[in-house]
Amino acid sequence: MFKNFLLAAGMAAAFAPALMAADDSVTATERAKIEGVVKEYLIENPEVIMEAIRELQRRQTLAQMLPSIELYRDYLETDSEAPVLGNPNGDVTIVEFFDYRCGFCRRHFPAVMKLVKEDGNIRLMPKQFPILDGNDAKPLSMLSAKAALAAHKQGRFAEFHTAMMTSGSQVTEDSIYQIAGKVGLDVAQLKADMGDKLIEKRITNTLAIGQDIGFSGTPGYIIGKDVVLGAEAMTA
Repeated sequence: MFKNFLLAAGMAAAFAPALMAADDSVTATERAKIEGVVKEYLIENPEVIMEAIRELQRRQTLAQMLPSIELYRDYLETDSEAPVLGNPNGDVTIVEFFDYRCGFCRRHFPAVMKLVKEDGNIRLMPKQFPILDGNDAKPLSMLSAKAALAAHKQGRFAEFHTAMMTSGSQVTEDSIYQIAGKVGLDVAQLKADMGDKLIEKRITNTLAIGQDIGFSGTPGYIIGKDVVLGAEAMTA
């Protein structure tokens, strides 16, 4: 908090000179008046300072993530075996790291899909990132991730994904299979495919990639050379 206070105080003194740096004709009196206006504005609108601090932190985080994003970009965006929502040939790709048990992921889902539908040129690449399983609990995040990729093998990823993301109930083992049945999946085949080592490997690879990039929560979106993280997406 004290660090933020110092930054805010410095911004009031720094903004106006920076704006006037290119104009040597500004007099000392005029400079003082402008600095006073800037300082008064910041005092009356302190939320601007906090927004600036958040944006600075976001840019710093992005700078740290970009090298790893570029390293994995081709795999994340062009994996021919991965599920794709929206326009498979779209010219804008959004990579989403998510967990079916994530409340924010579910809350974002309608807005994200509305954007995808209305734009018509977005390729949405949902990546299973099951990080919410506790050490002592049943691994429901991993179980639902496996079910989603098993649903993809039956050609019904979109139906299963939508039903999981819009379900108002808590994720349980029973609810996963109930939803699978409701969207027309062969549940017996789904369970068999969920034991496929390749499906497990795909999920563990995605977990490793997401963690290497720097995602520690869900959802996380990669959009070109930008990133939107977790709860931040609610106001993005």
